Amino acid sequence: MIRNPAETDRRLAGADHRHALTIALIYAAIGSAWILATSGIPVLLLQQVKFADLPWDQAGSGGLVIFASSWMLYLLIKEKLEQARQSATQLRLRDRALEASTNAIVITDHAAEENPVVYVNPAFERITGYRSDEIVGQGCQTILGDEGQPAQAALLAAFREGREGRALLHSVRKDGSPFWMELHLAPVLDEFGRVSHHVAVQNDVTENVRYQQELEYQANHDTLTGLANRNLLRDRLDQAIAYGRRDRRTMAVAFIDLDNFKFVNDSQGHPAGDALLKQVAGRLAGCIRASDTVARMGGDEFVLLLFDQPEGPSLATTLDRILTEIAQPYRVGAHEFNLSCSIGCALFPEHGEAVETLLQRADIAMYNAKESGKNAVRTYSNELDQRFVRRVEIETDLRAALDQGQFFICYQPQVSAAGHRLIGVEALLRWRHPQRGVISPAHFIPVAEETGMIVAIGDWVLRQACADAMAWGRDGLPPMRVAVNLSARQFLKKDLVQSVADALAHSGLPPGLLELELTESLLMHNAELFIATLRDLKALGVELAVDDFGTGYSSLSYLKRFPVDRLKIDQSFVRELMTDTDSAAICQAVITLGHSLGLQVIAEGVESGEQAECLLGLTCDELQGYHFSKPVPDIELRAFARTYEGVATAKAI
Repeated sequence: MIRNPAETDRRLAGADHRHALTIALIYAAIGSAWILATSGIPVLLLQQVKFADLPWDQAGSGGLVIFASSWMLYLLIKEKLEQARQSATQLRLRDRALEASTNAIVITDHAAEENPVVYVNPAFERITGYRSDEIVGQGCQTILGDEGQPAQAALLAAFREGREGRALLHSVRKDGSPFWMELHLAPVLDEFGRVSHHVAVQNDVTENVRYQQELEYQANHDTLTGLANRNLLRDRLDQAIAYGRRDRRTMAVAFIDLDNFKFVNDSQGHPAGDALLKQVAGRLAGCIRASDTVARMGGDEFVLLLFDQPEGPSLATTLDRILTEIAQPYRVGAHEFNLSCSIGCALFPEHGEAVETLLQRADIAMYNAKESGKNAVRTYSNELDQRFVRRVEIETDLRAALDQGQFFICYQPQVSAAGHRLIGVEALLRWRHPQRGVISPAHFIPVAEETGMIVAIGDWVLRQACADAMAWGRDGLPPMRVAVNLSARQFLKKDLVQSVADALAHSGLPPGLLELELTESLLMHNAELFIATLRDLKALGVELAVDDFGTGYSSLSYLKRFPVDRLKIDQSFVRELMTDTDSAAICQAVITLGHSLGLQVIAEGVESGEQAECLLGLTCDELQGYHFSKPVPDIELRAFARTYEGVATAKAI
C-alpha cells in the first residue's frame, strides 16, 4: 500500500499496461489520496511478465486478492469516515456550547510569548463590552482585571507554568463600569502531554460580591446613622493597640453621651429622636480626620477613636470643637432643639492597654463630666476609681429619684398551687431614670443600702403598696395579700414597727393583707437583734415570710423561735427542679420542714406548667413566677386579676 500519490503516478507511468496485471484503485479518504496496486505475481516482476504468459489460476487469485483488499479498504475508509463524522459532530457541539455559554470563555496560546488570546466567546463580549477582534492577539494580562491586585501575580505564574489557577478579580468593562469576576484557569495538553493552550472561564459575580459586602457592612455599621458599630469599633481598637505597641504610638478613646436626649424622645417621639441622632452623627464625623473612627454604641452614646493623638493641645482642640458643634441648634421638622454632650477621654497606653479597659475608663470620665454639670470634657485619672464613680453617680441620681417620682412598683402575682387562685402579689421596686430608662434594682439597691437611702425608699414602697392593695378592694377586686421586702437598714431603724403601723392606718388596709419579707441571711446573721422586732410586727397582725430560703445557713432553733408565717423557696432550686435531683430534694425538704413547723411554703421562679405540677405533687402551697405572670404595673395587674380570677374560678368549678 502506497501513501505517496506522486510515487504512484511515477510507477504507473513506467509500467507496460498491456503486459502487466496491474489494477490501481484510487480512493479519497479523510483528505488523503489512497492508491492500491495489487498483482497476482511479485511486484518486482510486474513490468516483465505478459498477461498471456500468466496462468489463469494466478490471474484468478490475483483478482481475489484485489477484491478482498478493496473490500477491507472500503470498510476501513467507512470506519474512518464515520469517526470523522462523529468528531465533526462533537466539534460542532463543543463549539455550540462555547458560543451558548453564559460564562465568558477565553482561550490563550501557551506556546507563544505572553500567552496571547486566540479566542473569546460571545459571553465575554457581552460581559466586558469588548469585541473579539479587540481582544484576540492581546496578552493574557488583558483578561486579568485591574492592575495591582495581589491575585494577578498568582494567575500570571499559573499561565507561565502551565497549571491551574483560580482568583476573584475586580475589573472594568469597556464602558467604564466596574464589575467582579471569578476566573478559573485550566491548561490544555496536546498529544504529547505538553501544555499547548489555556482555557480561562470568567464568571460575573458582581451581585454576589455586593451582597456579601452589604452583609459585612450591616454587621459592622449602625443601621440608623451609618457609623461604625460596636463590632467594627472593637476591631479597629484592637488594630490601633497593636500598631501602638509596635510603633510606640499613642491614641485617645473618647466616650460621648448626649445630655437630656431622652427629653426629645419623650416629647416628640422616636422618629424625631432618630432624626436628631443622624444629625449628631454627621457633625461628629465632620470633626475628626479620615484616619480616625466615630462609632455609635447605642442610644445616644458615641465613641471616638483618635489615633496618634496624645493628650495635649491637639486633642483638647478636637474635643472642644465637638462640644461646640454638638451645642449648635438642631432642626427636626418644625421644631428646633438645643443639645449638649458630655465627653470622657482615656489615653493609650497611659490609662490602659486593653480595649475594655480603655472603653471603661473613658466611660467613667464621661460620667464625671456629667456630674460636673454636663457639656464638658473630662480625662480619666487614676483617682477616678470605677466603683467610686459609679456609686457617686447612682447616689446623686437616687436622691433626686424619690423626690421626682422616678420610682414605681411592679407586682408579681402569687397563686395557690392547688386551685391556681390569685391569692397575693409581691411588690417589686423599679426605677425609671430620665436619661437611662429603667434601671435594674441590682444596680441601685446596694448603693441605697450603703448610703442609708434605702430607709426612705423602703418607707415609700411600703406606703404605696398598702395604698394600692386597699384601692384594689375598693374597686371590686378580690382580696389579695401584698408582700413587701424589708432591708437590713430598715430593720435597724428604731421606728420600723411604727412606720408599718402608720402605713396600715393611712391606707386602711387590714393588717392580714400585708406580708413583710426578710431574707434568710439577714435573719440568721442578726437573729437576736431581730427577734423582738419580728414579734412586735407580728403583734400588728401582719404576716412575715422568710425569702430566699435554702440559700443561707439556717439555724432550726432560731427558725422555730421566729414568728414567721411562710417560707419562700429560692428560685435557683425551682429553676433546676426538673433536671437536678439535688434541687428537687431541697424543694421537698423545705416543704416538709415548713409544714412540720406549721408554715405555708411558696415557690418563686416557676416558669413552666411542668414545674407547677411537680411542686403541686410535692405539696407546695403557693406558686409565683413567669408561668403565671411577670411583674406588672398597677394598671396591668388589675386587668390580670379580673381575667385570671375568672379563669381560675372556671377551673375550680
